[in-house]
Amino acid sequence: MQKFGIGQPVLRTEDPLLVQGRGSYADDVGLPGQAYAAIVRSRHAHGVLKGIDATAALTMPGVLAVYTGADLEGYGSLKCVPPLKNRDGTPMKKPPRPALAVDKVRFVGDPVACVVARTAIEAKEAAEAVALDIEPLPVVTLASEAVKPGAPLVFDDVPNNLALDYHYGDAEKVKEAFAKALPNGGNYAVITGGLSAANLNDRIKGFKSKLGGNFKEVSGSPFPCNDDSSTAVQLIQDILAKNPNIDGIFFAGGWPMFAPEAYTRALKNKAADLKAGKFVIVSFDTLPTQIKLLKEGYATTLVGQRPTRMGSDSVEQLEKLTKGEKVPPVTDTGVDIVDSSNVDKFTAGK
Repeated sequence: MQKFGIGQPVLRTEDPLLVQGRGSYADDVGLPGQAYAAIVRSRHAHGVLKGIDATAALTMPGVLAVYTGADLEGYGSLKCVPPLKNRDGTPMKKPPRPALAVDKVRFVGDPVACVVARTAIEAKEAAEAVALDIEPLPVVTLASEAVKPGAPLVFDDVPNNLALDYHYGDAEKVKEAFAKALPNGGNYAVITGGLSAANLNDRIKGFKSKLGGNFKEVSGSPFPCNDDSSTAVQLIQDILAKNPNIDGIFFAGGWPMFAPEAYTRALKNKAADLKAGKFVIVSFDTLPTQIKLLKEGYATTLVGQRPTRMGSDSVEQLEKLTKGEKVPPVTDTGVDIVDSSNVDKFTAGK
């Protein structure tokens, strides 16, 4: 059995803490003079915060203080640390994020006030006595709707509610690999994690952008697997059953390959064509399970980021920052392209 295989039982090490009562949690701590806090949160997803009345709460037993956003003004807002840039080179939007809402509430549960009392129960009861005056504003519940023109703005200075337009991965390399494997074009399908995942949609968009008119996407594609390996394997079976003349499948992520035994069973009727280059599978990611499958002939090309390089570069840049040196806002660590010609280089231990 392979290490960390899908469905493999894992030895539990947390039971002595969780089951036998040996754990120590923040609620177990009791110090002299210790106080407790309860947060008053918005019940509205979006609205103008017109007023906070803490008069009743301040008179309740055990209450020490009630803090609002106005009390924290001198402390600044929560920081957004990553120095990321949009794909066009402009800096990402970093609107102020106060710890307690000041002018508007922007999601259900947005913290509005903090009640401090001598006991947890007293803090919770006083928090329920804080009255909020919120004028509701229009809302949307889907990220895909939030970025459409005319959608309600969460922050007035962030057009279309888009803080960062960032592309992760190299869709161009995947497209090139797919087109190279099918030089005469053909019918293809796409399996993705979720239809509303912006990063995956960017991969798919880049993949399709230059395939050419001799490629045709099958009906219903892209097919979402909800980031689930079993669902992804079932999608392969469904796609092959409904499209017997299909020439290739593109995985926007490696989900079906993370269940290798089920994956190979799903492809048993296409295995010979796949190994002969008559059927093509190109996937993002270059994890060990995927590389093993490619070496066995169950994939054509893998395109993946370089996590080891990402880690080593991160340490180097942190060291520079501690010395006061400047680091680039974005570091491109490149991608690895694995196929039958170089798969041995990526085999574990080589």
